[in-house]
Amino acid sequence: MEFKQLNYFVEIANQEHMTEAALTLNIAQSALSRQISMLEDELGVKLFKRQGRNIKLTEDGHLFLKEAVEILEAVERSKMVLSDEADKDKRTLNISLTPTDMTGKVMQSLTHVVNTEDIESFSIFDIPDVNLTSAVYEGVIDIALSPVKMPGSEMRSMLLFEQNYRYVFRENSAVNLPKNARMSEIVEYPLASFNPILNMKNKFQNAEINNFNDLTIIQHLLMSHGYVAIVTSDQAKLLKHYYPALIDYSLDHLNITQPLYLSMKADSKKTFTRRWFNQLRQSFQLDIDNTFPLRY
Repeated sequence: MEFKQLNYFVEIANQEHMTEAALTLNIAQSALSRQISMLEDELGVKLFKRQGRNIKLTEDGHLFLKEAVEILEAVERSKMVLSDEADKDKRTLNISLTPTDMTGKVMQSLTHVVNTEDIESFSIFDIPDVNLTSAVYEGVIDIALSPVKMPGSEMRSMLLFEQNYRYVFRENSAVNLPKNARMSEIVEYPLASFNPILNMKNKFQNAEINNFNDLTIIQHLLMSHGYVAIVTSDQAKLLKHYYPALIDYSLDHLNITQPLYLSMKADSKKTFTRRWFNQLRQSFQLDIDNTFPLRY
């Protein structure tokens, strides 16, 4: 039994005329008759009886009509549910976001796009770099902001900005670092970082660096144990908010920076994703020095 046979049966029952039903269904009358005969053979009953020029339902036909209508309505409801789910997926924005000093600006932009676009929901993930390109390529992630520049013509990937770092310490007998300290001077001290997005060991001559998820721990290490913190500008401000006597200097002279790339699949079907990508690009380009041109 096929759904088209049920549709044919219901239409004939409504029209009570084989020729009219064939015209409505845009099918040859002979083909329509053959489909009904196949349905009757499968059910083992007669569904119609001829009455003059018209055809009428038999008693079995009346019983089957109710069942056929219910089946077709159930199928239609299922189609609507699946269609709604597919439409909902089209209106869902999935983001992978690596925390940086620009996270606040990105979130403000996200709030704007959610309020102005046809977006039903959004999700934010922090996917490991090793899995990120495939997640974007497979459509699991719509937009990624990460240290990963995604290669290939299937991707749009551009430099959004460079994350800078600073070294923070409490000047005392244990730690005494100058401005523009050499790498060899910095790595003499125990080092601490807060959720770094760069490979600290490679950047700092494979020195032992302790990573923490709590700035309070780093504050304690700075104040009481002679540590030097390697942190972003925003993190340095938070540390100095509670301990203004802390000293912080830029690491720009040692080229301790991390690029952050904005990436999406080039053929994304979500128009709001493409628009937000361009909005972010334009917004950040206003802040990027001309020495950092857009790189696709």
